[in-house]
Amino acid sequence: MQQKIEKEGLEHLKNIEEDIEEIKERTPNPRVSFVNGILWGAGTVFGTILAFALLGWALSFFGFIPGFSDIADYVRALMPRLIR
Repeated sequence: MQQKIEKEGLEHLKNIEEDIEEIKERTPNPRVSFVNGILWGAGTVFGTILAFALLGWALSFFGFIPGFSDIADYVRALMPRLIR
């Protein structure tokens, strides 16, 4: 009877060990998670800035935002000087 209980206990521990190994394989390294978080945040900020810039440019191009058209004209006037 004692051997049966010990055998079942060892099998149970082996199952737990296999489950833990599977969890370790699926769970990324904390360093990888940190880098992924930084890249995700940077991508979000960059995408938001780009979306607002394109939206502002489109609205100023069609004349919906008068202040932006003045800024856009100023930047267009500076572009040939900057390229040379």
